[in-house]
Amino acid sequence: MNLMNLMKYKNLFVAIAVGAMVLSIALWIGKGLNYGIEFTGGTNIRYPLAQRVTSTEVRTALDTPALKALDLELSPPQPYNYLDPETGAQKHGVLIQTRFINQEEQEQILKAMEAAFGPLADEAALQINQVEPIIGKELLLNAIYAVLLAWAFMLVYIAIRFELKSGVVGLVALIHDVLLIIGIFALLGKEVNLNFVAAVLTIIGYSINNTIVIFDRIRENLKTKKRTETYEEIANLSLLQSMRRSLNTSITTVLAVLVLYLLGSPAIKDFMLALLIGLTVGTYSSLFLATPLWTFWKSGEEKKGRPGKMATATGK
Repeated sequence: MNLMNLMKYKNLFVAIAVGAMVLSIALWIGKGLNYGIEFTGGTNIRYPLAQRVTSTEVRTALDTPALKALDLELSPPQPYNYLDPETGAQKHGVLIQTRFINQEEQEQILKAMEAAFGPLADEAALQINQVEPIIGKELLLNAIYAVLLAWAFMLVYIAIRFELKSGVVGLVALIHDVLLIIGIFALLGKEVNLNFVAAVLTIIGYSINNTIVIFDRIRENLKTKKRTETYEEIANLSLLQSMRRSLNTSITTVLAVLVLYLLGSPAIKDFMLALLIGLTVGTYSSLFLATPLWTFWKSGEEKKGRPGKMATATGK
């Protein structure tokens, strides 16, 4: 029985992943990230409107002498649409981001918006969130620690369950996933906040699960490995055996998240976008990055005559 040989494209698979990682790092450095107020400190005002507006119109409305004197450090306003959960009707709003401001300064912003666009369209939909700068810096450090700890725990877990090489290539795949999410958010200028961190941690867990499924198949196939079989053949067989399951699981999950992204409230849209990106790149990295990297490593050992723990062949 002739099996499709996906591993003959392993160089291409790894090159695509490495290229995407390099591009993501370049975008991260070049454009930077749009950190939310949770990390920078400041005030977010979600202001509901009766009609669609543009960012320029909102900035013009806030360009009054009184507000200029306050030096609000205003970010570009972000218009958005959302569905009313009760009526299902489409509604409009705009996100206004400033430095940390007091109650009086908030009132001045609301008065300027009312003067330009009329009274509040829906008072219940008005949201004002604030974070002090010193707390924002602490939250940013905690978010970084959370991601690093997640990576460390995944490395240790896979190293114990399989072998250190599997843990290392699994970690590389996770770093690939996180970098691509960061790169796309940098490219789109999307806000990086605590929801983003939650999405990243979710993807780390989801992606490593797909990788573990493939490594488990590799371990089972190694038990019956014949001396004439190469590690590339074992990896290819394991990948083919796992790919349908991984793709089916990922596609159904992506469809569910896509519905929430399209129909959900503005508060969760960026979270769902991060999940969509992570689910897609995570599936790729599990199938076409972790597996080829493991193949390169084990094939190199095989040529040197130094098989590792998972390399024991019981077949003849």
